[in-house]
Amino acid sequence: MSQVFEERQASLSKMQLPKGFHIAHNMQALKMGRRAVKGVKPVDSDRTRHLLKEAIEAHGNNGDVYKLAEKIHYRDDIAMSGDFKGSVDTISVHSFKEDIERSKVAIYSWGSWLDSGTADGVIRRFLTYSNPLRAVIGPWCHGAAYHSSQYTSPDTPLSPSVTEQWLECLRFFDYYLKDVENGVMKEKVLVYYTMGEEKWKTTNTWPPEGSTTLRWYLSEDNTLSQSPPKTKSGEDNYTVDFDATTGKTNRWHTLLLLGRTAVIYPDRAEEDRKLLTYTSPPLTEVTEITGYPIITLNVSSTATDGAFFVYLEDVDPTGKVTYITEGQLRAIHRKMSTDPPPYNLLVPYHSFKREDAVPLVPDEIAELKFGLLPTSVLVKKDHQIRVAIAGHDKDTFVRIPSEGTPAITVSRKKSHASFIDLPIIEKR
Repeated sequence: MSQVFEERQASLSKMQLPKGFHIAHNMQALKMGRRAVKGVKPVDSDRTRHLLKEAIEAHGNNGDVYKLAEKIHYRDDIAMSGDFKGSVDTISVHSFKEDIERSKVAIYSWGSWLDSGTADGVIRRFLTYSNPLRAVIGPWCHGAAYHSSQYTSPDTPLSPSVTEQWLECLRFFDYYLKDVENGVMKEKVLVYYTMGEEKWKTTNTWPPEGSTTLRWYLSEDNTLSQSPPKTKSGEDNYTVDFDATTGKTNRWHTLLLLGRTAVIYPDRAEEDRKLLTYTSPPLTEVTEITGYPIITLNVSSTATDGAFFVYLEDVDPTGKVTYITEGQLRAIHRKMSTDPPPYNLLVPYHSFKREDAVPLVPDEIAELKFGLLPTSVLVKKDHQIRVAIAGHDKDTFVRIPSEGTPAITVSRKKSHASFIDLPIIEKR
């Protein structure tokens, strides 16, 4: 993905239309693309376009994002490309937090529960910055052109529509640039959409009012139980299936499709046969999950490293499995840092730095505790909650380890329980 991103950015830096951009999802986008290909407008004084030519040539020394990413294995690794030399933190927005807050500039932050990890970014900004801030988390794809709630069809009309979204942004600019008192920034607010309920909600705090935690333990016979384990033994073995996938219209791939398609996760029932799953009894009441699920896995592996994927799913009475959200952690990064995180977090903090890397000891139990990407869904009565564990997503992520077929063992005994904490909104 970083390779495609780099190719597109390099083309734009040279005032060229990126490959594939002509395949727009509608005529409006196509016309916008044709306007964009004319390039950056020169400053008024640059009648000969000499300054513009110099600027384009200067962009030729920009770092290659793909080559930089290839060299980075840890957060504090230093990489060089073109005129750039630094680590991930060198160019991360959080590194400029003090400057941003000092500026007191207003922030209007948009994201989606299903657009890569943008909802996570929106919530972090909402929790971290003291600037005037309005945040929106919707159910759309990257670019907010298509409805992507997994509880509706992709052709479901968006509300607000794309036009209404732009008008909302104009209200923000009218307020700050034209001093129009339209009330758009009266208070710090986060507007979010609950999928399944298909309803917009507003909060001034995160987590929202009424949030509590419901713990489900990974239990015997591939079930989830609210009762903690009482036995001294209990484990499940799983050989990693490297053919497991979430497809090519998932939250990650659609990031690169320029808003040309909805995020689509087909019925996960068949794919779950390749994974290690745990399913709850049918719910006795509707349940709203809003926030960050947190998984705690006590596992051992035959390898010294591995990628652990955890999917949260909704199983309806017919057996159809609907994707809700996911989280992943590479085993060597499992150490929970005691250093203060660079932004406010509601999940366990892993530094991803070289000094904190800890290989697995084969066949020795290790704890992996990490957050899943945030979500907001309403799971209906008589539906079941499922936790599915994988060791790979072949169409999206690199294979870890690169060779061999690890076998993992998930512990569910009293001394080493495994469980998931779900953020539940209590009924009002």
